[in-house]
Formats: sequence, structure tokens, C-alpha cells
Amino acid sequence: MRNPSIGQSRRLFAAFLLASLCPFVASLATIPDSSAFTATVFAQDQTIWDGVYTDEQAGRGQRTYEQECAACHLDDLMGDGIAPSLVGSSFFFRWSDLSISDMYTAIRTTMPQGAPASLSPSGYADISAYLLQKNNVPAGDTELPSDTDDLEAIMITEAQ
Repeated sequence: MRNPSIGQSRRLFAAFLLASLCPFVASLATIPDSSAFTATVFAQDQTIWDGVYTDEQAGRGQRTYEQECAACHLDDLMGDGIAPSLVGSSFFFRWSDLSISDMYTAIRTTMPQGAPASLSPSGYADISAYLLQKNNVPAGDTELPSDTDDLEAIMITEAQ
């Protein structure tokens, strides 16, 4: 027959051990630099409506689009039945709640058809800027970057 007080003693010892280790474990945790934390939080709140590309960049994107994309997606970006529309409700249905990085990566890894990833990283960023412009997203003072980590922080939303 077991002594019930031994089980209770073990539980009390475990609770005491845990309580005494908590301050030690907490002291090992590092607290991030608050300015870096704040920058990360603000970066994650950025959307396409915050002026994330320039008109000049969208102009370059238009020229690249006309050379590389218009044959399938047409001059008006409405698509041809096989190639999807890149404007209006079709655009926002496909990309809403995703990041610009998701869109940029999808375009870079699949387009142009037959020659994916054949454009420069800045060429794909310029096309992305052009798509934003054609979807009535306002331009800003800073060009859309071509680094996917930077693009990850910019969310595509249908409304401001």
C-alpha cells in the first residue's frame, strides 16, 4: 500500500522547483530593441494604398508590360480568356489579403509564358507598379523594391 503523503510531497517539490526556476528562465530571455520592434509592426501594417510605387516606375512597367505581357493579357490588361484579367475585381479577387511579394513572386516564376524569370528583378517590380497604377492605387514618393523580403511587408487590400 502506498503512502499518499509521498505523492503530495513530490507534487509540492515539483511546484517549488518550477517556481524557483521561473525567474532564472525569465532572465535568459532577451527583449528586442523597441525601435526595431516598432519598425516591424509599422511595416506589417503597410498596404498598397500607402503610396508604395512611383509614377515613373509605373511608366517603366508599362513599357515592359507592352513588350512582354500585352500579347496575352492585352493592351487594356483585360486578358484574352486564357490569360486572366489583371485589373478590377479579377485583380483584387486574386490578390487581396496577400502581399506584394506573393504577387511579384508569382509573376516572376511564371511569366512571361515560355520564359519565366527572364526579366530583371527591377523589371518585375516595375510591372507590379504598373498593375497597381492600372488598379487605381495611388503612387507615392518611393519606388516599389524588388527584394521579396521588403515586398512581404506590403499587403494588397481592396479598400484603404
